[in-house]
Amino acid sequence: MQKFKPTPAARPADKQVPLVRVEAVEARSGALVASGNGTVRPRAEVVLAAELSGRVVHVSSNLVSGGAFGAGELLVRVDAEPFNAALAQALADGASARAALFLAEQTVQRTQELIAKEFLSRQALDERLAARDQAKAASDRAEAVVAQRRLDLARTEIRAPFSGRVLSEKTDAGDTVQPGKELARIFDARELEVSVSLSDRDMALLGDAWTARSAAPGKSQRAAVYVEHGGLWYRWAARIDRVEASLDSLTRTFNLVVRVQDATARGTRATAPGAQPIAGRANGSAPPLLVGMFARVEIEGSDRGPYLTVPRAALRDGNRVWLLDANSAISIRSVRVLREDDRSVAIAAEGLGEGDRVVVSALPVVTEGMQVRVSEPRARSASQ
Repeated sequence: MQKFKPTPAARPADKQVPLVRVEAVEARSGALVASGNGTVRPRAEVVLAAELSGRVVHVSSNLVSGGAFGAGELLVRVDAEPFNAALAQALADGASARAALFLAEQTVQRTQELIAKEFLSRQALDERLAARDQAKAASDRAEAVVAQRRLDLARTEIRAPFSGRVLSEKTDAGDTVQPGKELARIFDARELEVSVSLSDRDMALLGDAWTARSAAPGKSQRAAVYVEHGGLWYRWAARIDRVEASLDSLTRTFNLVVRVQDATARGTRATAPGAQPIAGRANGSAPPLLVGMFARVEIEGSDRGPYLTVPRAALRDGNRVWLLDANSAISIRSVRVLREDDRSVAIAAEGLGEGDRVVVSALPVVTEGMQVRVSEPRARSASQ
């Protein structure tokens, strides 16, 4: 029975064709946007410090953390009485020195007259000229002391160099201060900025960002700063200010600084970072832009002309995509990436066209010309 049992008919093994998802390449044109995150910081921050010793007799009510003040406002005053007394003494010494100089000059003049009449020798004149020069030096020294005493008196009042706000304060009326003691930290609230780290690829989108500072205000590249507050996004207009002098030693990225154009204004509601403000929306609850806020920065790049976008999942290692032809065969293509984020990748329109299909599924092994089956395509959202 074993010998004469029937033999089953041989047939080739079923070929396993993987099932993949594909999405269409989209064509776009215009300016690409570079983005990054950073912390809001002041453009100008100043440490107020005592320049002389004394007792603090006045501290402005605005010199508190978060307080606002105007340019030239008196913030701190040190007791001026000792310095008034020192100035009065210096003025008296100056008057005495000027009187001594006047007497020395008169003596020289009379000596010259007596020498002309041969009543005195030339040596007497030399002695009186030396005395006059000494009196002149003493008078100059006294005037310098007066100037120093006036400067000391002026330094008893510390005034704001600009309009701004207080970061911190460390003094109160009655304190005794010494030269160099920090009294407060203030910053110019009208000029806030955000530094963001950008890759060389993102920097290339911006053109010559190194000349942004020399560009006219209306010609500088536009940017926007977004801050999330209470689950809502708020937007401030900004512009590129400068590129810092060196690369970050750890990330090898460029530090680009954008300056907020109207830092004192409240934020304008926006749907999300990169979106325009919501028209007609009241800003009564909008926050001011504060130092230390975490911000998202979107910077409008130069016009790149036509380009293509593919889903982020379509980009493979080595900047390649798997293109699917009409026969459902995979073609591996290298692409030049212009910009990428978590959702999509912008690529140069080189070798691909709008409507081409790219594989977004993960496959363990892919070879050139490999056959696949295509699942139903899913629609890409407008945000992608």
